[in-house]
Amino acid sequence: MPKSESAPPRRVTIRDVALAAGVSRQTVTRAVNEMPEISEETRQRVMRTVEELGYRPNRFAIDLSRQRSLAIGLIVGTFRNPYYAQLADAFVTELRRRDWQVVVGTADQGEAAAVRSMASQADAIIGYFVEPQSAFAPAARGVPIITLEERATIPGVHSVELDFRTGIADLVTALRAKGASRFAMIDAANPMPDGTTTSSPRRLLFEEAVGESCLVVTEPESIAGGVNGFKRILDENPHIDAILAFNDLMAMGAIQGAHTLGVDVPGRVRIAGIDGISLGEAISPTLTTLSLQTQAVAAEAASIVAQLFTAEHMPTASITRAVTPVVVWRESA
Repeated sequence: MPKSESAPPRRVTIRDVALAAGVSRQTVTRAVNEMPEISEETRQRVMRTVEELGYRPNRFAIDLSRQRSLAIGLIVGTFRNPYYAQLADAFVTELRRRDWQVVVGTADQGEAAAVRSMASQADAIIGYFVEPQSAFAPAARGVPIITLEERATIPGVHSVELDFRTGIADLVTALRAKGASRFAMIDAANPMPDGTTTSSPRRLLFEEAVGESCLVVTEPESIAGGVNGFKRILDENPHIDAILAFNDLMAMGAIQGAHTLGVDVPGRVRIAGIDGISLGEAISPTLTTLSLQTQAVAAEAASIVAQLFTAEHMPTASITRAVTPVVVWRESA
């Protein structure tokens, strides 16, 4: 008799977790839902077992073929930056197209706190995070997380990675073809707990793409920061003819700074930002930008969620998709 094909893996149950952790099912429930009456040591042991076995509570075991709606939590840094509003709009459009509900929040009170709050009302969490994944992932209590921009590095976290290396290299190559030869960047200040600042990954990739020493100034992530950054660059080297800003807000500030100093853009200096916000079309000259392709990011993140919830059990290995930013050429460069 021919050997039958192996059966698909069985879904991990709360009983499996209880047996592996050496506790009762009630204790697993208390640990997963952060209820009282168990010690912190027991809670941590149970949550380690949850991660190791890939367990997801019954409320996440949803058969999408029955068209039951998922609730998706979206966490962004702040709505003071219009990029996040544009990103949220892309996600609302994509998730509603799939007949899923969307809950949107910010990480103003800390990323772990935002994840913990969202985990109580969402089946999956999608977010723009800047802290190490190990700092906020445990707060999800088994709810899958999809991070945006950076690659997932721990179990239970998945990602839509942005290929900045290719996007920034394409921008620099095209600027050289247009005649640019002296590059500078206005980077965003990234404050650390000890009061120092660190370079952004965007800066490091820009320096790599330029391939030689280039001028970099660091400013607060705002329009005012872009204004001041532009003035500092020309004070230090008046021969700079191409400037990349950390994001579109700072690039718009740089254009404002050029107007203040009477510097022609793009005749005297070319300016580009990163994000792709539509607001860049409302200034003069209109802003050239490395678009982060929000619709494509939303579609890839949604496809990861669909894969997670149609799987026989929650995958323990991280799922990663990639989106390459694309230059949108306008008048400023």
